[in-house]
Amino acid sequence: MIHIRPSVHDDAAALPELERSAAVIFRNWPGLEWIADDDVQSVHQHHALIATGVALVAELPGRGVVGFLNGEFAADAVHLWQVAVHYDYQRRGIGRQLIDAAKLCASQRRLPALTLTTFRQVPWNEPYYQRLGFKTLADDALTPRLATILEVEARAGLPARNRCAMVLSV
Repeated sequence: MIHIRPSVHDDAAALPELERSAAVIFRNWPGLEWIADDDVQSVHQHHALIATGVALVAELPGRGVVGFLNGEFAADAVHLWQVAVHYDYQRRGIGRQLIDAAKLCASQRRLPALTLTTFRQVPWNEPYYQRLGFKTLADDALTPRLATILEVEARAGLPARNRCAMVLSV
């Protein structure tokens, strides 16, 4: 039984390695294999999001933390920066449970939505989030905040043509 709880500072040291494990799945997607070896959020970034943003972990009794979600509060939404589930525990509904908990965080803050950016057409990215109710935004529907995030991602090397922003009303 998975337990979703707020992340604490003691969790931060283990989260980069968990994210690396989650990214292993990209080795199976032509053209994006490099993501499996790409940079992940630092321990410092995790500490910052634990202190000021949304930071949740999925804990499995006897195994410990097997997934996490983090993001930050914006004026119009909770923006999700990362949802990661250890490779050995993917496809068990853990990501969905983390998203459900993030929806509750948004609702408690009276924020009307969750937002995120992700890869188009990668089964565990855009199509997965669509199954959870997220809508892919057309370029002309992007808020300035989401447009800026996509621009920053492109400057950092993520292929802009393969990226999209999504929103889920809470």
